Amino acid sequence: MGFAIPVLNYHSTNISGNGYGTNDHVALRTDLTLLSDAGWTVRPLHELVETAVLARSAPARKTAALSFDDGTDFDFVDLVHPAFGLQRSMCNVLRDHRDAAGARQPHLHATAFVIVSPDARAELDRKSMIGAHWWNDDWWRPATATGLVGIANHSWDHNHPLASPPGSSRRARGTFMSVDEFTVAEEEIAMAAEYIRRTAANASQRLFAYPYGESNRYLVDEYFPANAARIGVDAAFTTGGEPVTEASSRWCLPRYTCGQHWTTPEELRALLRDIAR
Repeated sequence: MGFAIPVLNYHSTNISGNGYGTNDHVALRTDLTLLSDAGWTVRPLHELVETAVLARSAPARKTAALSFDDGTDFDFVDLVHPAFGLQRSMCNVLRDHRDAAGARQPHLHATAFVIVSPDARAELDRKSMIGAHWWNDDWWRPATATGLVGIANHSWDHNHPLASPPGSSRRARGTFMSVDEFTVAEEEIAMAAEYIRRTAANASQRLFAYPYGESNRYLVDEYFPANAARIGVDAAFTTGGEPVTEASSRWCLPRYTCGQHWTTPEELRALLRDIAR
């Protein structure tokens, strides 16, 4: 029996207004109601990887998963945006929906793929946000304790051009395609995995999401197959804009990203309708 699992991805820093198309917090709130009303059950992403991807056991029809990328404090803490006011955190949006939906969403959960390096997060906070110290890891353990959010690996520093590179500086920054040999992959992936294990051990830590949604043949065909068991990673996700199916590569699993693959509730409703056929 086949399956098709949409993994819907959001960025909590996507705030350029307070409407659906300009604010991923608003979009998530709307989308949760849409999913529940349409009969979709949201389950933890790590659970679906274990059952559908690793064990090849099809989940129930109309099963979906959620993820957040980058891991700023907006994922867990209600914060006052300097232009658009108080923002309900992504975790609290989940909590609000769980309280309202009750038995319709008994397994509600999202995976936060976090940038791991404390130095990189501090540097990116100064250079790409407003320097308000909104990119920390002190919320990781409390987030996992809610049962609503897991913490997973989005690389050491996103290979971000605004972050000072780790030991190996010879690669191109601003892309993950240049993470194409063992030493660099260890710096970006294995080092991040170890930090999460020490800082916030949880069931989601065995998942990885490629920065920029970019995989490459070295990581998919060589690095992960040879090293995944050692570093403790079960699967890796891109932003391929398709559902996860039995034909999906374990090291190149697709997700849909809000604002890229759908921009309105109507577009998401149509996307989900097509998947459920």
